[in-house]
Amino acid sequence: MKFLSAVLCYILFSISVLALNISDYRFHIMPETSYYGGIHSIAKDSVGRVWFSGYDALYVYNGNSFIQMNDLVTKLSPSSYWTYGQFVTDHSKRLYVGTNHGLLRFNYQTQDFESILDGNIGTVTLDREGVIWLIRNNKVESFHPDHFAVVTDYPLSSNTIISALISTGDHIYIGLKEKLYRLNKQTKQYRLFTSLKDDVIVKDVIEHDESVYVLSDMDGLYEYDNEGRVIRYHNLFREYEKSASAKKLYLDSSNIIWVATQSGLFLLDPITSELQCLRFSLHYAYSLPNNSVWSIYPDPDGGIWIGTYGGKLAYMTLFDNNINYFKATHGGLNHPIVSCFEEDEEGNLWIGTEGGGLNYWNRKTDKFTYFTQENKAGVTSNMIKKLRYDGDNNTLQISSFNGGMVEFDDRQNRFTDLRMYHPVTSQQLTIYDFVLESDSGIWMTDPDAELMYKDKKTNRIETVSILDSKGNPIRLQVETLFRDNESSLWLITHKGAYVIDVNTRHVMKHYYIEDAPYTTNNLCVYCITSDSHIWFGTRGGGVNRLSKDGGYVNFSEEDGLFGKTVFGILEDTVSRDVWFSTNDGLYYYDYKTEKINKSEINDPSFCGAFYVRSCYKTSKGEMLFGGTDGFIMFTPSKIKYNNQKPKVFFTDLLINNRRVIPNTKNSPLKKDISTLSYTEGRNDKIVLSHRQSNIEICVSADSYLYAEKNRYAYKMVGLSDEWILLPQGQKTIQFFNIPAGSYRFEVKAANNDGLWGDELSALHFEVKPSPFLSGWAYISYFILLIIMVSFIWQYFTNKKIFKNRLEMEQIKEQNMKKLTQARINFFTNISHDLKTPLTLVLDPLKQLKEFLPQDQSSSANAYMELIEKNVNRIQRMISQLLQFREIESQKITFNQQPGDIIRYIDDIFSLFELYANKKRIETEINYKIDSFYTKFDYDAIEKIFTNLFSNAIRYTYEDGFVGVKIYHTTQEELEGLSLSGNMEAEYISIAITNTGKGIPDHKKEEIFESFNRLTSGKTVFGESTGLGLSIARELVDSLDGRIILDSGDSKITFTVVLPFTRNLEQTNNNLVSYDYTISEIDNMLAESGGMDLHGKGSRKAYSIVVIEDNPGLRSYMEQRLSEYYNVYTAANGNEGITKTEKIFPQIVITDLMMPEVDGFDVCRSLRSNIKTSHVPIIVLSALGKNTENKIKALENGANVFIDKPFDMDFLIKQVDNLIKNQNGLKELYSKKYIADPSKLTISSMDEELLKRAMDHIEENISNSDYNVEAFVSDMAIGRTLLYQKIKDITGMSIKEFIMDIRLKRSTQLLKESDLTISEIADLTGFVNPKYFSICFKKHFELTPSEFKKNAR
Repeated sequence: MKFLSAVLCYILFSISVLALNISDYRFHIMPETSYYGGIHSIAKDSVGRVWFSGYDALYVYNGNSFIQMNDLVTKLSPSSYWTYGQFVTDHSKRLYVGTNHGLLRFNYQTQDFESILDGNIGTVTLDREGVIWLIRNNKVESFHPDHFAVVTDYPLSSNTIISALISTGDHIYIGLKEKLYRLNKQTKQYRLFTSLKDDVIVKDVIEHDESVYVLSDMDGLYEYDNEGRVIRYHNLFREYEKSASAKKLYLDSSNIIWVATQSGLFLLDPITSELQCLRFSLHYAYSLPNNSVWSIYPDPDGGIWIGTYGGKLAYMTLFDNNINYFKATHGGLNHPIVSCFEEDEEGNLWIGTEGGGLNYWNRKTDKFTYFTQENKAGVTSNMIKKLRYDGDNNTLQISSFNGGMVEFDDRQNRFTDLRMYHPVTSQQLTIYDFVLESDSGIWMTDPDAELMYKDKKTNRIETVSILDSKGNPIRLQVETLFRDNESSLWLITHKGAYVIDVNTRHVMKHYYIEDAPYTTNNLCVYCITSDSHIWFGTRGGGVNRLSKDGGYVNFSEEDGLFGKTVFGILEDTVSRDVWFSTNDGLYYYDYKTEKINKSEINDPSFCGAFYVRSCYKTSKGEMLFGGTDGFIMFTPSKIKYNNQKPKVFFTDLLINNRRVIPNTKNSPLKKDISTLSYTEGRNDKIVLSHRQSNIEICVSADSYLYAEKNRYAYKMVGLSDEWILLPQGQKTIQFFNIPAGSYRFEVKAANNDGLWGDELSALHFEVKPSPFLSGWAYISYFILLIIMVSFIWQYFTNKKIFKNRLEMEQIKEQNMKKLTQARINFFTNISHDLKTPLTLVLDPLKQLKEFLPQDQSSSANAYMELIEKNVNRIQRMISQLLQFREIESQKITFNQQPGDIIRYIDDIFSLFELYANKKRIETEINYKIDSFYTKFDYDAIEKIFTNLFSNAIRYTYEDGFVGVKIYHTTQEELEGLSLSGNMEAEYISIAITNTGKGIPDHKKEEIFESFNRLTSGKTVFGESTGLGLSIARELVDSLDGRIILDSGDSKITFTVVLPFTRNLEQTNNNLVSYDYTISEIDNMLAESGGMDLHGKGSRKAYSIVVIEDNPGLRSYMEQRLSEYYNVYTAANGNEGITKTEKIFPQIVITDLMMPEVDGFDVCRSLRSNIKTSHVPIIVLSALGKNTENKIKALENGANVFIDKPFDMDFLIKQVDNLIKNQNGLKELYSKKYIADPSKLTISSMDEELLKRAMDHIEENISNSDYNVEAFVSDMAIGRTLLYQKIKDITGMSIKEFIMDIRLKRSTQLLKESDLTISEIADLTGFVNPKYFSICFKKHFELTPSEFKKNAR
């Protein structure tokens, strides 16, 4: 019997599906909560937020997130354990919740719960009059929300536990286990309405159409008449013939009864008694979130909320758009790319996929079955292209990629391979589409291959050749095809639509839009509508329509179709609208208005991009469009739009990025922000200080259908009257640096279908001005303004006076500068003009001295020496003036070379010791730094310290003192001199101290000025030019250093502070000369009128260095030799080598036997040094009889060896002969036509140097631009040193030497070649033949022509 009952229920259940459309019941799942239990009560408060309670949890959903509210309750009694019952809202939308410690009411303003009734609260409900009914301490009570102190008690006759308290609107029902009573409110009498089976508990009651439906916990649903007689019984079994555990009843607006059970949600049609069950489904996005449904709540706005076990909350409304999306899920669709659909005669769907084979969806059982290559079900490929269901034979024909075609017999449940093989390759065909030719054959397409045809009678497959009107075959790329009612086959191709005669296979018609882009005729899909129009979708050109009258037109962007590629076309049966799936979503052609509109129902995130020809219309009128991520299904006539106009409520307020909590310190809110959502007046104005001008307002809306699609618009009246639309999904509005003033913030919302709400939510703000903008502040500002104006007026008056004074000072300074510049220019020009006549004075003066008597006492000689001395002084003054001019005009550039700066300064100072000793001045140099290798400009350092040393020695009295101290500059000294900025450099101080008359403080700066000397009746600085210290200071400043003068206690100290960068590579520059220092010393000697150091008061043409350790002999030799030569003496070998390197003498005379460094070492050192290798050496020795010593001396570079004792006249004669021989060789070399270095040099080093010099000139001999600079660069030797070497060896300057080599080469060419003089001039680097002839005749006293004639 039970079995028959179950069968009967199943039959009734199956039949009810036909009447009850469960697709209308779509549930939108809210975000996840942290709650794990069942939701047994739901309510919507006055703000629009949704509350739900579990056994031990209380949550509120504000449209953004769920917030747990337990803390608001437990703080009433923190030590107690709280459980929660049902929510209820009264007619004034006040919110109540029952707990085990009493009935609580929520205070919206303070966001707190307050207890209004004590006791253990069970069920809480509201009747039609707004009275709240509840079970308190197992007693039935009621009260009116406006008078909750007056509680009415409805006593029961027994102490049985009350299982249910239900208000149906008209009646109050009380359940006592299996018994159900109806309460008379006036008499407080209970009447037994019905009694269920034993151990069955009444759960809920609803009244509908004179029937009373009573829900039991485990025994299904009973229907009674109004007198309590059973009309019918509805079994809610799900499995094992057991009824589901029931929870709740609800009657919706379409009069469908909802039954919440722990096995799903049952839907009952009271009229037909048809029953359907909704359950959770993995592959359906809008199924229940959980099968265990605990609560149902109809909110005031027409929506229905479902609470389930696991803390899941879902929302449903009958105004949902009824669009269903299906994705690839476990147990559902097995592959995301859907290529085709087909429906069987039972309404179930076959779904083809691109990679997942064939899916079969039984829509009654909601089960999917898969047919793939992997499960060997019988399909030949997983990439399905086309499906066709034959209802007469119950067979499904399937074509695929590289799989030919198979046929599925639905009755026998098996596949048959139709053996579609290529006639040539014998491979299975790729078939994108196919159409039957009656019973005789099948037409098959592949856009990348030929059109194929299979004759069913012969089973032969052939390639179809389509012929044009002239009988010529044409190549077509066929996307799809169909047969019409006549004998025509339509081919949808990349070049339009062709109509083919199936018998002759000739083209009958060709539909093609002329003068249109290729994409307009690139067809890929078609649809024949009920009015016999044919629509063609294109790849990139919109859609084309072929009317039944033959008109062929295109619809594209100009017609509202922005989707350029049309993938699928379907016609709605009811409205006859034509729908298109495109690359820009869904569009439809409105049949009535004949316009194309875009549909808003499609969201690309649900099914991805649409797939070509993946479209189908079911027998019920449902449209299916497949895509790359599932498919979409809807019935156009059943599309609904959300008519709920949303209201906005505020969820949060942030100031300076911090959440504002009401009634806290410095909080501008006195009540919760949500309670200000719908206030009308300005009493709830939010007052902000000037430091609270950055605000963020968070909003939400009470429309929960596709809440993520809600849109918001706002304006801040006072800042702007324009509405600003927020992007979809954004619920926060920010304002920064709001100026002081009053503002009204207004916001409105639109629901998911774009319907805007009528009500505005507003907040009133007042931003207080800064205290600096108050009334007292403005008075203070006015006073300050007057003071400032007065100050500014006084300031500009004084500024004008100061400006006038400054201008006068500037004019005066400019005049002084012009005067100084004029003086400098005058002296510079005079200096240049004086150099030529001075040359004509000096040379005749020397010639004149030769004719004067040799008597030293002669007045003529004295006058001659006086003339020569003053001429030399004038020449020195001119040279210093030109140097100073060069430095002052900033034309000087520094050539940094590596070396030891300490040693270099020591070398310069040592050159002055000769003069200082003659003047009996004590000298001393004190090193705090032994050595310091760096890069510096030798010439600049030489000029600086030569001027300072000469100045110190010149103005130190006899028997005085001159000292030099070198040390690291201290940090305090640097800060005092403002030199602490260069962190990479090390600063070295060189202090030169001499005894003498002090300099007054007010005169210290003047001595550094050009042409200024200290005078006090007579010249203190003697006959100085006044430029030496100026030159030194200018150079020090150019090197970013400082020079300081300190005078006192008969001592004068000049301290030079210079920055140097330490060079870790300890190398010395051996190419150093001291020309400037030697010249200065010579001038100092010349100025010493009272000291005849050389025996004569004149400067000799040649210099000699005498190295002798015996003081007597050294002094005698100096006295005798100084009559003819400039003599420099040294007491030992080291001193002699150093002076030879600095002075460049013509002869060196050295003793052989000396301590430390002897004569042999002197010879070797001088010969190995490029500076001195050319200097002849005379060796004196008392060991002359020892032939071995003579040979050794000559081998080490000596030119002459003289034995001691010797005749001084003999020595003088030897010196004279060596000098004459050198001069003779130089003269002979210049007259020779062939350059031979070996005949001119006295050392291999000099010979090698000269050969290298000639080689460089020979290499560039034809280059007329090859000059002194290029030659010095090639030789890689300092210019000064190279000039000295060439001059000493050849007697020529570098320029003359280059000219000499060019001319000697020209003589060879004149002798040995037949070249013309012009060609020879060009080959030897002369600009033109004329200049070559002039130079040649000047050098050889013959013209080139004469030389060439004589040579032959």
